[in-house]
Amino acid sequence: MRHARVATLAIGVAAAACAAPRAGAQKPATGELLAPARIAALPDAQRRAWEAYVATSDSLRRLDREAMRRELASVGRDRMAPAPKHAGFRTQPSMTAAWLASDSGRALTRALLTWQTPSGGWSKRLDVRVPRAPGTAFGTEGDGWSYVPTIDNDATIEQLRYLGAALAAGEAAAGAPERAAFGRGVTYLLRAQLPTGCFPQVFPLQGGYHDAATFNDDATVNVLQLLKDVATAKLGGADDATRARAASAVARGTECIVSSQVVVDGVRTAWGQQHDPITLAPIMARSYELVGLSGKESANLLDFLMAQPDPIPPVQAAVHAAAAWFRKTALKDIRYDYQTGLRAEPGAGPVWARLAELGTNRPIFSNRDGVKLYDWNQLTDRRSGYAWYSYEPASALRRYERWARTHPADGAAPATPAPPAPRVTKQQSPAAR
Repeated sequence: MRHARVATLAIGVAAAACAAPRAGAQKPATGELLAPARIAALPDAQRRAWEAYVATSDSLRRLDREAMRRELASVGRDRMAPAPKHAGFRTQPSMTAAWLASDSGRALTRALLTWQTPSGGWSKRLDVRVPRAPGTAFGTEGDGWSYVPTIDNDATIEQLRYLGAALAAGEAAAGAPERAAFGRGVTYLLRAQLPTGCFPQVFPLQGGYHDAATFNDDATVNVLQLLKDVATAKLGGADDATRARAASAVARGTECIVSSQVVVDGVRTAWGQQHDPITLAPIMARSYELVGLSGKESANLLDFLMAQPDPIPPVQAAVHAAAAWFRKTALKDIRYDYQTGLRAEPGAGPVWARLAELGTNRPIFSNRDGVKLYDWNQLTDRRSGYAWYSYEPASALRRYERWARTHPADGAAPATPAPPAPRVTKQQSPAAR
């Protein structure tokens, strides 16, 4: 993935625990999101929290690298062997308790454990069916250390769900090694949580937009759903202390989501794909993923908030505001298909733009050059291979209608003010690196 520069925004305070940038202040380039100088400028309590977080990241990175150094020494090589590539690991319906206890299931489980990094997670696009040999890279991206480990593409999350299912299947399917691996994986996710409550795409930190609070492809939501299942013992394998830590992490993550909801001209709207890890203001990621409000990711964030039991007033307010934004931004008389693209079709829809411009809600697009476009037909190198529209908000709105019957909007005003959200008063065009 190419790194990109962050758009310049005039924003207000993103969260009560975050440093407030000056209106019109230049936002750091994504490579500087967690730069030492930026952290050093924070108020003492925030600075200490971020310094400890970065120190944990550095420690886990050293752990992974040192383990690999020892492996390479043991096999007499100085370079890692490439890891086998695969579309990605998913727990399948066919992986029943009986299958997990079978020879095939046990073989997959043993192989999967070999790909867990010493830091506790897994990388993406790995063929975990093949046991990892000593000296083999943990990842397939770049030099073998990119996205190691990660929550992108459901990596780490799916492996933990698989191990949880194996542990639930009994001793014939999983034992002490699997229980230990599950515990290390959950602990890894708890360590990866940003001080502001959301999750970076990659941890140990990789730099660039990977360090942002990541909603893209539902990364943060997927982690919080897994931790929620750990906390409620729906996903077995964790002790009481870990379940308590998972419950606390879900509460902090929910607060981060509410605090990240973007306010435009005093009105709460939706969420971006990535947000600044410190201020929680929306930022861009890859050169064609501009600053904007995301229809696809916001739909799943809305679903997550509606699934909260006994939602507190700020959560209810965020839900009602997001639903209102979806109703306002629905597009009709067009049809979009990931393979064939966009076409006019009377009566079709509703559909939502993957990215909507802050302040205008106009659909925005970009090629790899980072130039903002308002017409999908002007796309060239990014015309295909990226989902520029989404139908997911339609089903989220149907669920909202049922949710709102027991949580009416007129009863959603919080008794205390909701956490302040990123406020946008002006936008300048982002420049691609």
